Amino acid sequence: MPKNIAAQYVFTNTGEPLKNGCVTYDEISGKILSIKPMISEMANTIFYNGVLVPGFVNAHCHLELSHLKGLVPQCKQLTDFLSQIVELQKTHVFSNEMCQLADHEMYNVGINVVGDISNTSDSAFVKKNSKICYRNFVELIGTSEDRIKKNTQTFYNVAKLLDYNDKCLVSAVPHSPYFVSDAQFESINRININNKYVISIHNQETAAENELYRSHSGSFVNIFPNIVSNINITNKNSLPSYGHHLVDYENVLLVHNTYSVRDDFQYALQIFKNPYFVICPKSNLYLEGSLPDLNTMYDLNLNLCLGTDSLSSNNSLSILEEMKVIVKNFSWLSFDEVIKMATINGAKALKFDDNFGSLKVGTSPGLLLLENFDFQKFNINDFTTVKRIC
Repeated sequence: MPKNIAAQYVFTNTGEPLKNGCVTYDEISGKILSIKPMISEMANTIFYNGVLVPGFVNAHCHLELSHLKGLVPQCKQLTDFLSQIVELQKTHVFSNEMCQLADHEMYNVGINVVGDISNTSDSAFVKKNSKICYRNFVELIGTSEDRIKKNTQTFYNVAKLLDYNDKCLVSAVPHSPYFVSDAQFESINRININNKYVISIHNQETAAENELYRSHSGSFVNIFPNIVSNINITNKNSLPSYGHHLVDYENVLLVHNTYSVRDDFQYALQIFKNPYFVICPKSNLYLEGSLPDLNTMYDLNLNLCLGTDSLSSNNSLSILEEMKVIVKNFSWLSFDEVIKMATINGAKALKFDDNFGSLKVGTSPGLLLLENFDFQKFNINDFTTVKRIC
């Protein structure tokens, strides 16, 4: 049954915001039937105070770590966090209940698409029954020949359970450059030989990552000394030291980028077909007390997306809350730019933009209402809330 929803503005991501716009959608399927100005009062139309936007896209999440919520105190650097996670995983087992709760909460706060990291198939049942559309990245960590062989089999075992719709929605990925060897990179590329659409990697989340490649110094050397033998000193930052392994992929998601600089960004633009830069501001502040250099990112016109990371490094999986951190710390950003980071950019990065990320007739991207919108500054603020329409 068609339903009409109107608001002060409709952000479609296909053109200029529509003032006093009305969206008609099918209540059962959520399919957009029409988008038009509300010239006069229309019958059977609900008018809300706020702005209408497409469903959010969480471009980077670790759903399977939801059971670790609140167990890791705020850290001064990433290496402290990683060492604590290693220990916690020895004593705290996956919780289907916590995973399902996190999935439901993401949907309730407006998230329709997630790029999710999986080390196991634990989250497969939750995802299979979710209202959210997931693209799964199976992380492989290893350097020895035996571990790499084992990882290959692990991938196929995990992918088989995650592969409930389309095998192209599951990719093998490196966690980060420092936890894989050149041989593991090559193995990942062989696994993905017929699926070179999207790959994801944690990139320059800590200054110690760059120090590792530049001089074999920094906290990684002290906490994970065994990784040093896998890293060649290049006298360059991390990204230009490992980026050549990922050049064959259509979309490369570089996640975090907290310590990336202009030269790193320019390198990515030159070497990758379609680089997307995923920032997770709340997690970045929680783990390192720093945020990426958005000033340089926008100066270079980079494709920016938003992620939440996991509940082990965040107190919520809410894209709206990530948007608030961005607006608070980079007040020069317009709402039009921020909403694209939260929707269409992530949808394009994950190659789901045919149905998600924008409001177009014939698609079912989800429809959200942002209430308590600051129309004076024309942006969200601390009091802005999200309500799911469909």
